[in-house]
Amino acid sequence: MSAPQRWKRQEREIAAALGGVRLPNSGRGQPDVLAGNLAVQVKTRATLPAWLVAALDQAARDAAATGPDAVPVVILSAVRAGRKARRVVVLDLEAFAALSGHTMAAAVCRGT
Repeated sequence: MSAPQRWKRQEREIAAALGGVRLPNSGRGQPDVLAGNLAVQVKTRATLPAWLVAALDQAARDAAATGPDAVPVVILSAVRAGRKARRVVVLDLEAFAALSGHTMAAAVCRGT
């Protein structure tokens, strides 16, 4: 599968998972996916940074130890002197879908 096919497939699967629609790349500066009030940009890579995967794994272990309703979340903070911190929330798509009330499609859960 070529690189363009891979990212388009990911966009379609994520749109389906969130009950939204994939918007074709028109060059007009629009989201990849619209799902309700979500304007989603999908970024596809062969691998994610090891430190990020480790943080997500740690969050999943800690959440599981907390109880069945705990949601594993990683918050990244970019902190520089004299500037307001930029904070980003990272969680697995399955956890996000559960939080937002979406039902995941089987193919997306498998990561195909």
